[in-house]
Amino acid sequence: MITSVLAFSVLVAASPFADLKKDTLAVERLPSAVASLVGVCPDGLMVDELAECQKNLKAGSKDLKSQRIYINLGGGLEQFLAFAGKTGDTAKLVWTPIVDLGNGLAMTIEKPQKLGSSGNVVVARRPFEGPSNPDLMDSDLQRAIKTGQVGIEVVGRFGSGWELSGKGKTVRGVVFDLEGIRFFHTRSGKILVESIVK
Repeated sequence: MITSVLAFSVLVAASPFADLKKDTLAVERLPSAVASLVGVCPDGLMVDELAECQKNLKAGSKDLKSQRIYINLGGGLEQFLAFAGKTGDTAKLVWTPIVDLGNGLAMTIEKPQKLGSSGNVVVARRPFEGPSNPDLMDSDLQRAIKTGQVGIEVVGRFGSGWELSGKGKTVRGVVFDLEGIRFFHTRSGKILVESIVK
């Protein structure tokens, strides 16, 4: 489902990321969006996701390709995150920027390097540094990652598609040209790191 962004349940103060997020197109069903962008509606999509994917294919995914996009990736990506320090109100997290969508689909922030020996998509780790909630200590940030309480929001544009094959497996995906990213605590809503990329 695609909707205009009007509000987000996590309450945060005005910030450069919040400004960047204004007037974006929100993608709520990322698997069907990516499937339509790579031109394939794979097996395994839910009935409503498949219907949306087919609709987007017919429409040529014009809205997805032409507008600035907002995606709330939610939590569950902590295995790809690492804490890299905090100084004052600025913190740094390192993220391996891949979102595995299942069914041979993925979204990456950069073009992936290759398929690893286990059939996983290999992408370079990337540091993100920026403002962090001043109430949070290093231990708070580390604990949020270890306990799976980090959510990720991104703003940017869908870029080029890619395809990797090997070990009897094919993975198709799209690069998300990142403009801004926010890592937030899923329970408190506090900003862990917020970074404007370009």
